[in-house]
Amino acid sequence: MDIEDLYDLIPDFICTKGCYECCKNFGVPSRTQVEDERVKAFLRKNSMQLGAAIGNTCPYLNETGCSIYPARPLICRLYGTSPNYRCKMEVAPLRMLHEDEEADIFHFYQTNFF
Repeated sequence: MDIEDLYDLIPDFICTKGCYECCKNFGVPSRTQVEDERVKAFLRKNSMQLGAAIGNTCPYLNETGCSIYPARPLICRLYGTSPNYRCKMEVAPLRMLHEDEEADIFHFYQTNFF
């Protein structure tokens, strides 16, 4: 299993246009070495610099949203899609993950990428 296979287990989630509340309240998203390498490769490919959080705002949030969206880490992808990571703005995917699915995703994540 590679990281893309894991990401494919997470339902698509479409944020409310212009809402960046989660990006403003959690600082730098946690990520594994594999994800950190993906973010850095994305930044190099797009001639972007490694960011530093300002307060609790993610360094990759800009005026139009997430500047690293294709390379965003698991926690950003999971937010809003499962019972334990509900969107505070009450946005949800068509199908929410079940708690068992969320547990499986974290198990695969910890087993394969830590």
